[in-house]
Amino acid sequence: MALLLLLLLPALGAVLLPLLPEHQALLRRVSLATVLLQFLIGLTRLGQDPSALQQVWLPRIGLSFDLGLDGLSAPLVVLIALIVLVTVLATPADQARPRLFLSLLLATDLGLTGAVLARNALLFLLAYELVLIPTTLLLAIWGGPRRTQAAIQYVMYGAVSGLALLGGVLALGWLNGDGFSFAFTDLASMQLPSGSSHWIFALLVLSFGLKLPVVPLHGWQPLAYGQASSPVAMLLSGGVSILGGYGLLRFAIGFLPDEWILWSPWIAGVGALTAAYGALNAIVQSDIRRLVAYGSLGHMGLLVVALASATPLSLQGVVAQLLAHGLISALLFHLVGLIESKTGSIQIPELAGLLNPYRGLPFTLGLFLLALMASAGIPGLAGFVPEFLMFEASWTPFPVPTLLCLIASGFTAVYAVRLFNRVGFGRLDNDRVDYPSTVWSERFPAVLLAALVVVGGLWPGLLVGWSESTTTALALRREPFAALVAIAPSASPRQLPS
Repeated sequence: MALLLLLLLPALGAVLLPLLPEHQALLRRVSLATVLLQFLIGLTRLGQDPSALQQVWLPRIGLSFDLGLDGLSAPLVVLIALIVLVTVLATPADQARPRLFLSLLLATDLGLTGAVLARNALLFLLAYELVLIPTTLLLAIWGGPRRTQAAIQYVMYGAVSGLALLGGVLALGWLNGDGFSFAFTDLASMQLPSGSSHWIFALLVLSFGLKLPVVPLHGWQPLAYGQASSPVAMLLSGGVSILGGYGLLRFAIGFLPDEWILWSPWIAGVGALTAAYGALNAIVQSDIRRLVAYGSLGHMGLLVVALASATPLSLQGVVAQLLAHGLISALLFHLVGLIESKTGSIQIPELAGLLNPYRGLPFTLGLFLLALMASAGIPGLAGFVPEFLMFEASWTPFPVPTLLCLIASGFTAVYAVRLFNRVGFGRLDNDRVDYPSTVWSERFPAVLLAALVVVGGLWPGLLVGWSESTTTALALRREPFAALVAIAPSASPRQLPS
């Protein structure tokens, strides 16, 4: 019943909101009640035994309403509900066309939650494609001056990702030597014809690499994040990007482990390139939102290196990074939105002195500093634990890519310090102050996310404790990496001795 409610709540909310009066307070209350209930149900499933719900839907094409929760999907369901919750809270009180805006947020919630819960590849594909429609409309209608161009790029990249996933999923089901099936349990033990696994693997990596994204498949991300309104940017960075990492774990590693081991050195190289490219581009940005976007891209690079390593510890770090990155990026984009709404600009050269306690935005800038520190991986905050786990676990199998990611992580501190020094300190522009103060309704989403970022750093089990059994089962390598290759170079990775 809980699995069904996790989907029914956002679905009913998305359908109900357009039927309600155009009253901002009422619409927000209905949206918040829907997502809050979903969030609380998700919390009750954390740490519980895996659960499943299966109903026959269209058996002739292999589509079944097959849902499940385990140590990987349960924390991500909670994160998705939380991100949508704070996105609704961060929606301005004077939001234009609130019925459509909030219903599209809940439709995105439905797609994200459905993808994480799905235990049938066709059902996953439907949920994956559903996410593209409302997010494109959110970007195209409420974005910045270049929103049309950003939405076109976003939907084109999303369409390619969906088509690649469609080809990969159909091939997995149709070419399975054990029988026609799209159920995850069958795909995990399937037998593919010789040579077909290479191009199926390429399609899956292309699809999820576009969604994550990684270099050179990242073209949509800086423009989309830069042109999206702050609530939409929070949703894209904290929620939608989850699908890329989750898809690589479930599909590429889970269903094609031999291919993943074969191509993992190249995947690790792409991850290192992404980390370096994102960090270096963030340093030279003059727009704060684009800086945060490139910083997010850089963090995805380290995540890809950890995925390539595929050890129990590295995969735990990946799940923890998905959780921490969702919280930190949503916090950063919300604070950038507050700065823009109060100052009228997010151009770094135009801002200075915002930490001034009398005429600046000291509360907002204080939280902004905390978010930047978390993004840089400062101990005691949520960003530290995942990075430590991923660096520790990736060093043995891939020392050079890990070292490059470590250097890129150092650049994160460089652009964070540069940004805060330019924006927080210096002389205020007397022609533009006094800036209006933020009110508590605007501060609350940031305070909530900041508290979770601190708690996640002080209590690492909040990030890593839920997924250990699932990620251990998905792991393809054990330490030491070199010894395993020598022991059984041709064995299936899951059969290698520990």
